[in-house]
Amino acid sequence: MSAEQLLLGVDIGTTNAKALLATPHGEVVAQATASYPLSTPQPGWVEQNPEDWWRGAVQVMRSVVQAAGADVDQVAAIGISGQGCAATLIDREGNVLRPSIIWMDARSEAQCERMRQSAGERILRINGKRPAPYNFDPKLVWLQEHEPDVFARAWHSLTTTGYVNFRLTGEPVLNVSDASIPFAFDQQACEWSDELIEAFGMPRYLYPPVAPSQHIIGGLLPSAAQATGLKPGIPVIAGGEDTSAAGLSVGVVDPGQAMLSLGTGGSIYIVTPTPLAHPQLLIFAHVLERKWFVGGTIVAFGASLAWGRDLLGHSDFDQMTALAAQSEPGARGLIFLPYLSGELQPI
Repeated sequence: MSAEQLLLGVDIGTTNAKALLATPHGEVVAQATASYPLSTPQPGWVEQNPEDWWRGAVQVMRSVVQAAGADVDQVAAIGISGQGCAATLIDREGNVLRPSIIWMDARSEAQCERMRQSAGERILRINGKRPAPYNFDPKLVWLQEHEPDVFARAWHSLTTTGYVNFRLTGEPVLNVSDASIPFAFDQQACEWSDELIEAFGMPRYLYPPVAPSQHIIGGLLPSAAQATGLKPGIPVIAGGEDTSAAGLSVGVVDPGQAMLSLGTGGSIYIVTPTPLAHPQLLIFAHVLERKWFVGGTIVAFGASLAWGRDLLGHSDFDQMTALAAQSEPGARGLIFLPYLSGELQPI
């Protein structure tokens, strides 16, 4: 193939890492994927090992370059997206202190209720949302209360994208679309709210610097270059939360445009020119500056299909599709309510 420059995109989703190489004009040259597990140590708890994210990212980056038959000199820049809301504690040496508590986890309901009682109106005014267990901040409060020794050693709490970017560049930074989901984010200022961080009783240092999604946060570290097979110094941008990044990729960029995103969870969002506060919806920043998404997510969309597949003892989804095709429209009135892990927004 020609020596045209290529852009490397990686998504660290809930169950899979995915990568693609594309030309600057948007032509996809190659794709790769790798899976990793979820852990459910107790009912309502959902965790992942951040090392699995890193191994998945390394695997797909190597695989996609090989699949494209590309020279590593062609890779001009790297952008990472990923599942939002994960609370990943690292110490000052960059070591992960415990498994990451991800967005599907529901253990912090009691902490959320206290946040609603003590700061609910301020959170809605500044951040635009109502506290719920999917998010970053109540997980931190839970860790402070239940694992104080671990919490005391923490330097930053990183999201999925933030952690992989940290491994790539050594810079602890959150992109604005990731950072705008936590309840301590000021949507108008596009920065952390010291008022809300103090209200939550959190140390300010747990909340890393915030950067625009297109901002170059650093170059590829020699250690990361050795792991991925790429050249040191390749620019790495701040990237985006996966739904925000998906909005850009499918052209949902203008106010009034809407997007249905179906993966492990299922989401529907509309683009707005200003942040809209609503206690039953989710508001967060687009990867494009001064635009926002508002909408809602159900936790178990694709996860419900996987649960049904395993429950029925099928080896793949094609078997399930063939069986479903034998049923008459409406399935004789059978309705499935996909609340296997509760709900995020009741829409």
